[in-house]
Amino acid sequence: MRVVKIVYDGVVRTLELPAQIVPRGYIIGKPLHVFIDGIENAVINGIYPIDKPVALGSTGVIRVLEAPSANEGLSGKVAFVSPVSYKGLLSVDLDGLLSTYVVVPEEHIIGVTNTVPRPLSALSCIASLSYRLALEAGPNPLIVGCGVSGLMTALHVLSDGGSPEIICVRRESLRYARSVGLVPIQSLEYLKEEYSSVVYTSNAPWMLRSLLRRGISKLVVSPLINRVSIMLMHSIRRVEVIMPMPSRIEYKREVVEKIRRLLGFVELNNIVDVFGLVPPPKPGVIISFTRS
Repeated sequence: MRVVKIVYDGVVRTLELPAQIVPRGYIIGKPLHVFIDGIENAVINGIYPIDKPVALGSTGVIRVLEAPSANEGLSGKVAFVSPVSYKGLLSVDLDGLLSTYVVVPEEHIIGVTNTVPRPLSALSCIASLSYRLALEAGPNPLIVGCGVSGLMTALHVLSDGGSPEIICVRRESLRYARSVGLVPIQSLEYLKEEYSSVVYTSNAPWMLRSLLRRGISKLVVSPLINRVSIMLMHSIRRVEVIMPMPSRIEYKREVVEKIRRLLGFVELNNIVDVFGLVPPPKPGVIISFTRS
């Protein structure tokens, strides 16, 4: 059996390899629905340096074929694959899901189901991470970054009765924030004096440096951001820094339904048909493989 992957190593291309030996604690699966968004854009734009060809597609749902030396009860189930765990980041440190067969660590599986998943279920892990960020954020946070994760974090805070503010690093992101009912800030000069926390979901470290000069006391960091920003955060003194990891599927359904209007949805028969969708033309695209 040979495996075809959509990889990036300076260009997006296909890579065909013989099936690999599955390491202990990993599972084999077939992709059903894969979400591509900011992580893939960050890889292609050089924000995440890649040392070797790495398969793209950092989150989604798969059908588990085998779980050798892992949890045998996973075999045959539909599994929700988180983009991040303590093992690393899919599409950056580890192969992602845009492959005819995927091999992922069991730590990246944060939920399973026996039901046939909808395409929108590919958002479940990002939505669950955003929910965790919102729980840590407090009632009136400043959220930095208007990608899908940042927008869902703000919407989760709002649905719990909070008053989030969100600042968009890119001009085109302002339209996305407004379309889901948020009122984005366009400049640091419009910030309040105090927030319950700053939630950082952006890959722009310059924004963090500017915020640190304002004397923030609590920083909630998405584990999806680039290492430069993370290293800067770990050098901070007298600031509480929290980086929550998604551990189970848990989010507000209405938040995902609001975000769906921003996304593209594509059905493909073959993995090689992914070309032209990476990087995604919208904030994100869900790719469904109809023959899986």
